[in-house]
Amino acid sequence: MEVKTLKGVTLASIAGICWGSMGVAAQYLMANCQFTVLDLTSIRLLGAGILLVLLDIFWNRTRHVKAVFQKENLKDILIYGFALLCSQSTFFMSISSSNAATATIMVLTSPLFIIAYLAVAHHRRIKVLEMICLVLAIIGVVLIITKGNWDTMDFSVAGVAWGLLSAMLGAVGTIQPGRVVRKLSVFPVIGWAMTFSGAAACLYNNPLETNVIWSTMGIICYLHIVLCGTIVSFCCFLKSMEFIAPPIASMLTCFEPLSAVVLSVILLGASFGFTEALGAVCILMTVFLLARSKSGK
Repeated sequence: MEVKTLKGVTLASIAGICWGSMGVAAQYLMANCQFTVLDLTSIRLLGAGILLVLLDIFWNRTRHVKAVFQKENLKDILIYGFALLCSQSTFFMSISSSNAATATIMVLTSPLFIIAYLAVAHHRRIKVLEMICLVLAIIGVVLIITKGNWDTMDFSVAGVAWGLLSAMLGAVGTIQPGRVVRKLSVFPVIGWAMTFSGAAACLYNNPLETNVIWSTMGIICYLHIVLCGTIVSFCCFLKSMEFIAPPIASMLTCFEPLSAVVLSVILLGASFGFTEALGAVCILMTVFLLARSKSGK
């Protein structure tokens, strides 16, 4: 097992776990603090983006600020920010048109778009191991989300279409920032992209006119969403692609629903039966196989 591959798999898995924990915190905010989906999207992106930009300025002064606003870099960052905002918006549209289970499973097709793009644009050979792992990841997530009950699914045309569009935009957000990340590093790229996209979202959904309740637990959950569910997750995810291929990194986000279920069991008293356990085994097998791979790229 190569250290480089193991490092990339670990980083991408951490990103998935962080996204899953964010889901539990978001559930609390929507259930108890009157947050809407738009509130979460806009305030989360803007808060995380500003914090990352400030941290980067603290560590690097204005060196990256000047580079960010160079024409070619700014274009890439704006495209990445737009992809972030649109992938989240279309995901929520998929939930609205069908349900969360359908939307999540549709988004799992994102690695297929990445694999297809790399095969066509970069003549990258499609690896059998990647396809096996993708099938295992999809089976695992389906079992965890549905609990073996297909009645929880709602494959409406609109829901599936929005979900697939979200998956495509997620693929863009995985591949597109590679060049500018190599030039500037992860922090300034994610920070400015989130700041731009969060500001755009706030123009549509003014955070000063919302009815959210900022209780102590609400503030803690929001900070967790910003720090862990956004900053740590996105930084780990983009950093992982220095060590493993984008399709592998994208597959490992299957840890998101697994970690969300586990935390829901621990913190919210949700049930965890045999079907979910079987799904967890499928996901862990995916990670094991990818970690055992001799080549991450």
